[in-house]
Amino acid sequence: MATDSALIAHLLRRTSFGPLPGQVEALMAGGVNAAIEVVLAAQPPALPPAPSLDKSKPLALTQWWLARMADPAVGLAEKMTWFWHGHFTSSRKKVADAGLMYGQNLLLRQSALGNFRTLAQQVTIDPAMLWYLDGRTSTASAPNENYAREFMELFALGLDQYSQDDVHQGAIALSGWRIDETAGTARFVARFGPTGPVPYLGKQVGSAQDVVNAACDHPACAPFVVAKVFAYLAGIPPTPEQQSRLAGLFVASGLDLLPLVSAILRDPAFLDMRLNRPRYPVEWVTAAMAAVGLSDPALAYRLCVSMGQVPFVPPNVAGWPADLSWLAPSDALVRAALAVRALGVTDVAQAADPVAAALLRCSIYEVSAETQAVLEQAAAAVREPLARAAVILGLVISSPDFALA
Repeated sequence: MATDSALIAHLLRRTSFGPLPGQVEALMAGGVNAAIEVVLAAQPPALPPAPSLDKSKPLALTQWWLARMADPAVGLAEKMTWFWHGHFTSSRKKVADAGLMYGQNLLLRQSALGNFRTLAQQVTIDPAMLWYLDGRTSTASAPNENYAREFMELFALGLDQYSQDDVHQGAIALSGWRIDETAGTARFVARFGPTGPVPYLGKQVGSAQDVVNAACDHPACAPFVVAKVFAYLAGIPPTPEQQSRLAGLFVASGLDLLPLVSAILRDPAFLDMRLNRPRYPVEWVTAAMAAVGLSDPALAYRLCVSMGQVPFVPPNVAGWPADLSWLAPSDALVRAALAVRALGVTDVAQAADPVAAALLRCSIYEVSAETQAVLEQAAAAVREPLARAAVILGLVISSPDFALA
């Protein structure tokens, strides 16, 4: 039977970029159920000042977000913003305007726990998305089908829920949007857009708004979105029963996301879904750096590059994979390299039991016998307290236990 500490740590691994040192203990007084309510009710702090969007500082935007993730107060809203960035993808490798990528980030965080239909409407005519999936040059007479296809397959419905004719007709209805790069906004230019309604998903649509509404009203939409959000939070796909039940709740709410997320976190089964997926690089980097006492967005960026997951640079329109590839030997080397930087954290160095203190600082409450043995051996081998603390912390963040979420 897992302890409350282990369950709260699991909750925070899935709903934040931590746990960071002390976060689990701060939620212990009310127990697990109270901790879930605190996570759901928490309001994110105000955003820090906007980063430099000058082309001479190409890393500023990414480092700005990594610094935001490292703020202990950001919580669920930030974690869901990251989810939507991997769902409604755009990449700065193609969108050659940091201001547009920053604007899309603001859009995603504004609706991260809001309404899916509203979010889909906004993303569809977002300047960064228009650039990324080629909507900015699409015309009704020569429609670009990229967004129409990806919207149905990856964003709203899934495979085998539409025809090639839906792709083509949807692209016509989506056409006519242009980007004002100076203002960083999108506008509809009627002469490039549709001249009348076209058939799409069994309905007649004549605008981008109509396309999104038709997709959101499609019977495949709610189960598809539910499955994506559930897998993100729970680490595994929902069972057919879970998917059906949650899809019904999602539809009944008008596609509001907070009730869906709440239902997933409050489901007793969620607490049993521990350590069943890798800690993805941005999660690992944020938690590991906090554990060893480092605060450096430039270093966080370099680590993310080395591990293959960099904010604003998804590998393709499908986003980052959610599989065991994140436990590759190459990532283990990166973890070991950060471990070398581990500082002699005072609370670990001064503890009567430095191994227990290091595990506590890293929010590890379910430790394997193998990891425990290695830590005990290291503690016995290094006598100087600060050096011993650094070695133990380095081993913890390099361990298989810390590599899992």
